[in-house]
This record gives sequence, C-alpha cells and structure tokens, in this order.
Amino acid sequence: MMSVLMNTIVFEDCRNQWSVSRPLLGLILLNEKYFSELRASLISSQPLPKQEVLAQCFRSLMEGVEQNLSVKNRDRFTQNLSVFRRDVAEALRSDGSPESCGLDMMS
Repeated sequence: MMSVLMNTIVFEDCRNQWSVSRPLLGLILLNEKYFSELRASLISSQPLPKQEVLAQCFRSLMEGVEQNLSVKNRDRFTQNLSVFRRDVAEALRSDGSPESCGLDMMS
C-alpha cells in the first residue's frame, strides 16, 4: 500500500494530496524500515545526477515530522508532502542540479 501511494505521489497526477497524506503517514510510522527501503529503491531507480536531489527531497519530507499521528503532526506532513511532490516533479524534469530540491521546505 505504501508503495502504491508513493508511486502515485511521485509519478502520477495526484490531485487530492490531503487524502493520500493521511494514510501514508500512518504507514510510514508503522513500517519505517520498509519506507527506507522504498525510498532507496526510488532514488536508485533514477539517473545518478538526480539521486542526491531526490535524497534531499526525501529528507525534507520527514523534516519536523514526529513519531505520532496528532493533528498538528499530520498537518505538518501534509504540508511537507505538497512541497515534496512539487520538488520531486521539478527534479525529475531538470538536469539534477542540487538547487532543485527541498531548500524551501515549510518550517
């Protein structure tokens, strides 16, 4: 399920991010090991110049997110996910330069 949601966010036109972010956060918190494996797989599937950019996008996705499902934490994750989706789309379209991702993540 986590893989399907991540692929939807990264590679498809996901119009309702809120409805995807809520179950995704729960899945990530339940199985952090699988999330790490999925992240590594998605990053390694991209050309070498884009891999560090995508790695930064994934780091920024979880920035400020705690290990709970409080409303505040879910809202933070949803905000991060919106920026993550935009930055990943830019990174996949670009040449993979480091300035393409995550430096403007909401605080």
